[in-house]
Amino acid sequence: MDEEKNKTPPSTTARNISWNYFGHFCQLALNFGLTSFVVRRLSVPEYGLYLFVIFLSTTLYLLDLGVSSVLVQAYVAALSSPEKNRLGELLTTVISASAVIGAIGAVILLGVSLVLPGPFNIPREFVHEASLIFVAAAGKILFGFVSLAFEPLYQAANRFDRVNQIELAGSGLIFVCSVTVLSLGYGIAALAAVQCAAGAVQLLLSFVFLRSVFSVRQLHLRHFRWSILKNLFSQSKWTFLNNTSAFFFEVFIWTILGSFGSMREAAIFGLASKMPNHLWFLVDRGAAVCLPLMSETALNNNIDRLRKIYLSAQRLVLGLVLPFIVLGSVFAYPLIQIWAGKAYAASALVMQWLLLSVLGHAFLYTSDLLLYAAGHYRKAALISASGSIVTIAVALILVPRYGAAGMAFSMAVVQLPIVCTWFTFEACKYARISFGLLASEMLRGLGLPTAILASGIWVVLVFRREISSLWLVLAGVAIGCSYFAAWGFRTALPLYRQASETPN
Repeated sequence: MDEEKNKTPPSTTARNISWNYFGHFCQLALNFGLTSFVVRRLSVPEYGLYLFVIFLSTTLYLLDLGVSSVLVQAYVAALSSPEKNRLGELLTTVISASAVIGAIGAVILLGVSLVLPGPFNIPREFVHEASLIFVAAAGKILFGFVSLAFEPLYQAANRFDRVNQIELAGSGLIFVCSVTVLSLGYGIAALAAVQCAAGAVQLLLSFVFLRSVFSVRQLHLRHFRWSILKNLFSQSKWTFLNNTSAFFFEVFIWTILGSFGSMREAAIFGLASKMPNHLWFLVDRGAAVCLPLMSETALNNNIDRLRKIYLSAQRLVLGLVLPFIVLGSVFAYPLIQIWAGKAYAASALVMQWLLLSVLGHAFLYTSDLLLYAAGHYRKAALISASGSIVTIAVALILVPRYGAAGMAFSMAVVQLPIVCTWFTFEACKYARISFGLLASEMLRGLGLPTAILASGIWVVLVFRREISSLWLVLAGVAIGCSYFAAWGFRTALPLYRQASETPN
């Protein structure tokens, strides 16, 4: 009876997936338009400096010691618990701890702003603006840490609609305000201030929307409980290693580009990573819906249902990202030329290699979620850390000679054959799935869509010399739409009907 009570209805899952994809595509459109506007208003070194400081500041999210990675499972358990005060005590403890850690992060960024340029190769004329960006980033990271207490709670309650509404509000504010401040003649410091203000708005909305999801009794805040935080830390020690390896790699990328390269090299890599990063998040958004489902199922030790969730998620994720990766690689040069101009032409090759790394992430992310849901944090952390170490070793050889392209290549050649294979092996071992079954399930329904994709690309490439860059990109969009029409008919709709008709 408890298992049936805790089971998430298929209609809820479908709604969550729809909201996640809708929200992501809206943010993708906003970011695409905003980036195209920004790179034409700022010089290449200015844009590189802005990306360098913003990305470097995000590494401070390591300060949560991996707790945010286990909060969904903790909230799922609290919502299912018969103890009335458990959710309130957990939420109070997490909010308090997040606020303290966020304040520490803000102080660190304020300290960095006082010692610039420090070890960074920042042009003298941009040092003052860089300091202001670090100050704005300090406010954003404070708001961001407190927000980390709320988003996993909405996910645990299967309210991904609220998560996306909050994020869309922040993205819309960033778009409107960024265009406004740049049009008025302000620079990159104003852009950073907009990011900070958007973080404050998202935190406020996260708090306001709680009453529309949870009852007053559930949300009654209680006293801070050190025992709860201690328990979270004991669960998160391996997720902290996982996060550390990921963030250390981010630090490595931007530190090398900023210290031994140039702001131009950082700008080229930053622009090239825009589309791959959005695809990376697209994979995360679609598959993240499975984490509460997998956590519920693992809690009840229902391996059969866990296997079905895993196979369906793998099939959906691969089919969704495949056309973006293929078309993005084929039409990288005309896309970059239209989007950012000829000054960023070197970003095309970097983007192609980064798209291959996203393909590896598409294969492994659902496997990573399955290990997390099953409580196998140690395995997931060791695989991620090993991948980061190997990637860094390869990058150290290639980056000095090939710059951003060498970095992107090292990420692709490690992510796809090594990390992806290891994660998939461990997930299949736990869910008792053979590689043959996994491959057949992932490829099922892709025959016709892939044929449409390949034939469309072949036709366009035959006539590419007679077609302008704009029409090449539009042709790629048309091919992608044709693929999705066939894929939706052959894969997405049957999976939805199957889930709706299955009582369990």
